[in-house]
Amino acid sequence: MGRSVEVEAEEHNKTLSTLYFIYGAIHGLTLLGLLGLVLIFKFASVAGELISSMWMTVGTFTFVVLLLAVGLLPVLVGVGFAKRRPWVKPLSIAVAIISLVNIPIGTALGIYTIKFFRSEAGVKFYGGRARAGDENDLQEALGRAKPLVNLAERMK
Repeated sequence: MGRSVEVEAEEHNKTLSTLYFIYGAIHGLTLLGLLGLVLIFKFASVAGELISSMWMTVGTFTFVVLLLAVGLLPVLVGVGFAKRRPWVKPLSIAVAIISLVNIPIGTALGIYTIKFFRSEAGVKFYGGRARAGDENDLQEALGRAKPLVNLAERMK
């Protein structure tokens, strides 16, 4: 007939964990790089004197908040998926909804996450109600996240 729901759920859960680790790392490292550039400009450039201390404080605070929101939250979701913690479902749905605006990777990851939790495999691991669908719907959603999956495969 096909693979068991347990095996499918484990594979999707592992894939989501990896994807969220990569998604968080991409955003977190990008923000750290931008923060580094701003700090280098401020302290190593003659024009750095033009930036007031107040704006540096506001900018640094903004970067830290963004780093926590778009860098560390996805990594935390990845840890939750990897350890199959029950708190991962509400947190990952919130992160998935926020990531929908990040076209195309965030959108694909958000759709895949939501479809996973609505699938029979997701319900088996994390509870809730399954939508009338099948494994093909989940594979289709995963196909949209293929660029991120390919990156994960190259990094192994």
